[in-house]
Amino acid sequence: MAENRPLTPADLRALPHAPLFSRLGHAELEAVAQTGSVRRYEHASLLFSAGDEADAFYAVAEGAVHLFALTPEGDQSLVTIVGTGETFAEAALFGAGRFPVNAEVQGGTTLIRIDGRLFMKALRENQTLGFHMLDSLLARQVFLIHEIHHLKAHSPSQRLASYLLSLIESEAWKGRGRLPVRKQLIASRIGIEPESLSRALRRLVEAGVQCEGDDVIVEDEALLRAYCASFGEADMTAG
Repeated sequence: MAENRPLTPADLRALPHAPLFSRLGHAELEAVAQTGSVRRYEHASLLFSAGDEADAFYAVAEGAVHLFALTPEGDQSLVTIVGTGETFAEAALFGAGRFPVNAEVQGGTTLIRIDGRLFMKALRENQTLGFHMLDSLLARQVFLIHEIHHLKAHSPSQRLASYLLSLIESEAWKGRGRLPVRKQLIASRIGIEPESLSRALRRLVEAGVQCEGDDVIVEDEALLRAYCASFGEADMTAG
C-alpha cells in the first residue's frame, strides 16, 4: 500500500535533474511544496492511463516510473523510463490536459505529486514563482541545445557509452542484463540508426562493456566512466 506524507522544500532541493525547480529560491520552493505530496510505493502500481485527465505532474525522488503505450493487441510498448531526479507529465498538464501514455510506478519508488489545480493557482498568485519557473525552462532549453551539440560532436559508441552510464546513475538499470529501454528507442535517443546500435555496443569492449545475447554487461564501471571522461562529461540523460 502506498504511503503519503506532505511535500517539503527539502524534497524539491534533492532533485538534481528537475529543471522546473532548479532556479527556485527558498520562498518559491515553499510555495511549490504547498501544492504537492510525497508517496512511497512498495509494489508496482499503475499511476495513470492514457486518456486520463492530467490533473498533476510528478517527480521521481527515488526509483523509476515506466511510461508505456498499448499495442492494438494489448501488449505493452515501453516508451521511456523516468529515473531518480526527473520529472514527467508537465506537458500534459500545461498542454492537452490528458495523459498521452500510461505510467506504472515500479516497486520501491518514492514519487512527488504536484497537484495541477493548486500549482496553477500558485503561479497566478506569485509572479516571482512564475518568472523563476520560466527561467528554469529556458535553462532546460540551453541544456537541450548543448545535448544536440554533444550528439554531433561524438561518435555513436561515445554517445552510447554516455547513455549507458546515465542509466546506471539514474538507477534505471543495474549495469547488467537487458537494457530497460527498447534498443530502437535508445538509437533514436542518441541520434543513430537502429542497425548501428549493435556495432556501437561491440566497440565498447575497451570501455568495459560486454554483450551476451540480449544482455549488456558493464564489467568495469570505473573503466566506462574513464572512457566517457576521455571525451567529455557524460551528460546524456536517461529520460
